[in-house]
Amino acid sequence: MTTLLPTSDRAVYLELVNTLYRQSPPIFLGNIAVAGLTVFLLWNQVPHPLLLGWATVIYLVTALRIAMVWRDLRGGAHPASATPRRCWRYVAWAGVSGCLWGAMGPLFFAPDNTIVTVYTCIVLAGMTGGSVASLSSFWPAYYVYALPTVLPFALRSFIHGTPLFSVLGVLSLFLLGVNLAYSRVVQRTVRDAIALRFENTALIRQLTEEKERAELANRSKSQFLAAASHDLRQPTHALGLYIAALRMAAQAPQIERAAIETLAGRLQSALQGMSQLLNVLLDISRLDAGVIQAEPRRFRLQERFEALENQFVQAAAAKGLRLKVRPTRAWLDTDPVLLQNILSNLLSNAVRYTERGRILLACRRRRGMLEICVTDTGIGIAADHFDSIFREFYQVENIARDREQGLGLGLAIVQRTADLIGARIALRSVVGKGSSFSVSLPYRHEPAAANPASVPVAPHRLGAGQRTVLVVDDDKQVLDGMSMLLASWGYAVLAARSREQAVAALEGGVPELVLTDFRLAADVTGIDVVRAVSAAMGAAVPAIIVTGDTSPQGINALNASGFPVLHKPLDPAMLQAAIAARLDTPRPGAA
Repeated sequence: MTTLLPTSDRAVYLELVNTLYRQSPPIFLGNIAVAGLTVFLLWNQVPHPLLLGWATVIYLVTALRIAMVWRDLRGGAHPASATPRRCWRYVAWAGVSGCLWGAMGPLFFAPDNTIVTVYTCIVLAGMTGGSVASLSSFWPAYYVYALPTVLPFALRSFIHGTPLFSVLGVLSLFLLGVNLAYSRVVQRTVRDAIALRFENTALIRQLTEEKERAELANRSKSQFLAAASHDLRQPTHALGLYIAALRMAAQAPQIERAAIETLAGRLQSALQGMSQLLNVLLDISRLDAGVIQAEPRRFRLQERFEALENQFVQAAAAKGLRLKVRPTRAWLDTDPVLLQNILSNLLSNAVRYTERGRILLACRRRRGMLEICVTDTGIGIAADHFDSIFREFYQVENIARDREQGLGLGLAIVQRTADLIGARIALRSVVGKGSSFSVSLPYRHEPAAANPASVPVAPHRLGAGQRTVLVVDDDKQVLDGMSMLLASWGYAVLAARSREQAVAALEGGVPELVLTDFRLAADVTGIDVVRAVSAAMGAAVPAIIVTGDTSPQGINALNASGFPVLHKPLDPAMLQAAIAARLDTPRPGAA
């Protein structure tokens, strides 16, 4: 049975065998030369038939070995599976050659002929010593060559029994032992050198790949920032134009209510476009920072299908599309919110890029997985775009960056979210006929326990009883705007632009809530402000942190603080709900 070696060991083993074949020519030249010289020197010392027969067999075996090596080298690269066969074939022929050279000892043994004895000792010592460098890359090859080369002469010397030949036998064995030990050292040296070469090659390849990945990431980052800058610049530009128009309307002799309402609606639309982009960028940053954690639980997939149908049925009908959601009785064990986010992005794209026909949301069991498919009859996607569409801001048919066709971030979020919950995203598409995105998740047949019903939360009436809010922001315009907004909702407002001013503002009232920006001047954070205010009051104060920071470091710091976080630009309705929720929360430490 063949033992499987690790990939690196197999590569080293293959290279050792290749080295064995590459170093063969000097051995063959030595065999030919020494055999010819032996015939010449011993022609008058050894019977001719014996000498010629021995030399003929040497030349024949050497020729066969040359043919074997030539064919192997001519064949080019060999598969790793063929390495053992090549190796042991070479070892076998080396053993045959060693037996032929070792035959000199008993065949030409002449105790009374000093020339033959001395020459035999020289040849055997030279052949065993000279083959160390060529055969030691794979030590069994040297062993099967050296042992039959030396042992017959040593054995014949011991059998002869005279002191001189006994000493020759001992010296032969001693020389053999030295050569075998040296062969193992050479083999380890060659093996280590080859292994080091492979490690260096792998390291160079790894460094090259890392360099290419870094360059790709740098290019992607530049493209990302350029696209994000363009998409942020558009609504900002629109806001400036609408504000200029609003000022002109305010200077008119008579203010038309309808015109003001129209401008306000357009301002709100531009702000929503900016907010949409920033929220999506925030989602990507949170996914990359690892802040979003999957919370798997058992749930009935049909509930999510019904929610998605309600979400997109009107948008599909407005374009004359038919949205079909095939009912299912499947249960899943994953994060239902993140899964719904994935399917929502896929359905949004399907509605946006389908002009006629239908959109299908369905699932099926396949090889132990549940495959949820969103299929449309839209424009389709060419195969060479399959990998690119999951990059940020990449849109196949939106080179002009028309925001009406989306931001090009939905599939980037889909891929990141799928990785988070362990789902596999697959795509089948034909240009002009439509696309089918599938989300595959592990499926189990056993029923799930019913989830407890959620308890409805009673709405909170904002601004009741002149409740006090401490607002902290180092930007004066933002601070004034937030103070005016909260005052219009009926709250008493304490305003501050720094941690010291926030503590000093406590002399004017006791806040029930701190609403603070995250990044303040002098490297102070909103978390520092909340702690200072709580320390000055002697009790923890409910707080909300407002931030525009989307960096992974900032997101992680906010997540670790435990405070609720709102991201700029703020949605007024979301801000109202967040304030209401915090004011209804019992104050920690208030006994």
